[in-house]
Amino acid sequence: MTEIALEKLFRLEVEDSSDFGKEVALKELRETPKNVLTGLKRLKYLLENETNIPKEMPKNNERWLMNFLRLCKFYPESAKEKILCHLELKKKFSNFLKNSEIIDLKDPKGKNSFYVLKQRDQLGRRVIIQKIEHWKTSAVDKYELFCTFDAIINTLRLEPDTQINGIVAIMDMKNMSFSQVLQMTPNFAKTLTDYLSAYLPLRFKAYHIINNPAIVQPFIKLATQLLNEKFRQRILVHGKDMKKLHRHIAVDCLPECYGGCGKDVEVESSDLFDIAKVYANDFKTFQECERID
Repeated sequence: MTEIALEKLFRLEVEDSSDFGKEVALKELRETPKNVLTGLKRLKYLLENETNIPKEMPKNNERWLMNFLRLCKFYPESAKEKILCHLELKKKFSNFLKNSEIIDLKDPKGKNSFYVLKQRDQLGRRVIIQKIEHWKTSAVDKYELFCTFDAIINTLRLEPDTQINGIVAIMDMKNMSFSQVLQMTPNFAKTLTDYLSAYLPLRFKAYHIINNPAIVQPFIKLATQLLNEKFRQRILVHGKDMKKLHRHIAVDCLPECYGGCGKDVEVESSDLFDIAKVYANDFKTFQECERID
């Protein structure tokens, strides 16, 4: 597919934030010219004097710093702690949270399990869908799914509006097999909750679980118990009741299979990664700031 065709399929909005995004940033994140200026200056100083960060790691990439400042509502001390936690967990989970290059995303394992909606939802959030029925446990390890999801996150975080408005995830458990259920271990639940609540470098607004069979309920209960109260409230289980999902995501944004009005509204992650290659330099500069050896 040509670059022009890919651009028509899905456009990464890596330019400055939209008017809507600026309004949200001011109201929810304290993003004012003064806070941006003082926040960047202070965060650079804190990182330069932080002994737990490799000296060779770039610390002046303002687009990368803005990502964490927005995540922490422009409190530089909190942003520094978030960066340290992010790097520490990347090291801890280095078996699947690897140093990524844009070329690595050419044919990621598990790619057919993930989709991104072409348009943002009514609150400006990106929507990521995971379809469990496409996951072949004999071919793709459960932790390799993290590699694909993390690659999607690292692509979408290039967008200022996504840094501001955040993301929403939908896990569709339709046709979930017994072999897939067996993968849902306590250790996996802990890794999942650590990733979502502590590692994720974007505002995580909601995790919708739909078409979930009764047999997976103990895993969902365990995972939610491992989260703090703030994140626990963002795990929403709807079963087959799509009207519950519609209370949170407008039907205009959703595909028909979820009771929405949209046709051809999903982009496969493989196409998203092809689109991201146009922004290889942007992707690389973000990854260089977080490289773990």
